[in-house]
Amino acid sequence: MIKYIILLIIFSSFSTWGQSMKELNHKEKVSYFFENLTKDKMHLVDEFYHADVDFIDPVGQLKGAQKMKKYYEQMYVNVKTIKFEFSQFIESSDTIVGIWKMTLVTDKLNSGEPIVVDGNSVIRFDSSGKAIYHRDYFDMGAFIYEHIPMVGFVVKKIRNRMKAE
Repeated sequence: MIKYIILLIIFSSFSTWGQSMKELNHKEKVSYFFENLTKDKMHLVDEFYHADVDFIDPVGQLKGAQKMKKYYEQMYVNVKTIKFEFSQFIESSDTIVGIWKMTLVTDKLNSGEPIVVDGNSVIRFDSSGKAIYHRDYFDMGAFIYEHIPMVGFVVKKIRNRMKAE
């Protein structure tokens, strides 16, 4: 009996356990997607994004869920850990803005030490509840450029020169 109670407590702590993303509101979908997406869970891309999604970030622009899946597959291939912590959501009708802090660990950047980047995502959902538009705003310098030898040195020098004294 105690065994079943413990299992019930464990499973009840997962608010979205057993649910599909269709049953979640916009805020819950965004949180669920970014908390659960890994290189082994790329099927979530199909559940979250509309087939014709428009995606824009500082790296470029993509059209379509299949290109999104390839984008995430390439991004996650060298990722040891990635975590998005949302501090706030602003919602209006079919659009949500999520303000986040991403912590990323990869051997490819920053000597394997965590990289922390602040950003936000603007995501618009269509009538079926899938993301049809996704735009990310973040500082590419803080994310990538500052962590590449020599390039990082130059970027940091430029930043320091531009700071108000």
